[in-house]
Amino acid sequence: MPDTATASDRRRKMANFCTWCGTALEEEARFCTQCGKEISKHVSAESARPAAFSEKRQKVLEGDKNSRDKNVIYIGLALFAILGFMLFFDSLPSMVNPVVERQPVISEPFDYPATPVRMKPAPVETRDGKIIFKLSDLKKNKFLRFDYSSGTSSLPLLAYISQEGKVITAVSVCEPCNSTSFHIKGEQLVCNSCGTTWEVNSLNGVSGSCQKFPPDAVPSVVVGDEVHIDEQAVASWRRRI
Repeated sequence: MPDTATASDRRRKMANFCTWCGTALEEEARFCTQCGKEISKHVSAESARPAAFSEKRQKVLEGDKNSRDKNVIYIGLALFAILGFMLFFDSLPSMVNPVVERQPVISEPFDYPATPVRMKPAPVETRDGKIIFKLSDLKKNKFLRFDYSSGTSSLPLLAYISQEGKVITAVSVCEPCNSTSFHIKGEQLVCNSCGTTWEVNSLNGVSGSCQKFPPDAVPSVVVGDEVHIDEQAVASWRRRI
């Protein structure tokens, strides 16, 4: 006998759905033909759709929550890393030479030319435990060289004005190569022997094989038109290498 069921009849017969996998079922089906689950109750297409929608909505909400949780974790890790770097750099030793930092300022800031400024010999005297040279000589020539003599030994010293206007006094020795002469070129102090360079304002190394051993700074003070260096500080100086 030909099938005379109408399309409406067929839709009614297939109007139930599996609550587990959503497969369309015959009206009287007890088991799902797709997943095999027992059908405890019939679910119409109309009632299945809201359940499916609710499930999808829950998945979307859970995905959003997971995404927010991950973002919070990433932000926390980034802040922790930044804090770690800050603490690390704060713990590093200062690059500022403590002697240079405390030196007196005698002029306004200025720039040295790109052409070399050579050392000029300067008269010096030792008096009342101080090694003394004229401030006016330093202001005139910018870069001085003189010797401290004690008994049979002699130690070369230098003095110059930094670009920040500070008096810089130091032992005039590049210890690794034993040079005792230097010149200033632009922002750098340069060894005449090995060519090693240091920052003229700080004596921090810039380039060259001897940069870890700049001329060893010694403290000095300005008294009127004189610059005083403590004699004992120079007499007790020892090579670093």
